[in-house]
Amino acid sequence: MNIDLRDLGKGTFDVGIGVTSSDIDGLVAGLQALRQRRDHFHIRSDHSQARAIEDVEIYWLEDNAPKNMVLDTSAPIEPTR
Repeated sequence: MNIDLRDLGKGTFDVGIGVTSSDIDGLVAGLQALRQRRDHFHIRSDHSQARAIEDVEIYWLEDNAPKNMVLDTSAPIEPTR
């Protein structure tokens, strides 16, 4: 798995997450467990780079909680990577 943080230069950032087939299997299992346990899990750095994202926490959020992102699974217009 690779995670990139890109500064868009206007106070906002873009996060890119590259996954393999086995990463997808692990994420699906983690999300299914999250739905049952309603707590959290982590995606952690392997410390192979001097500057990197250290930790990403995926946590349970109630349906009626305020949200600031939406899930968009539509096909991309053009490849970005």
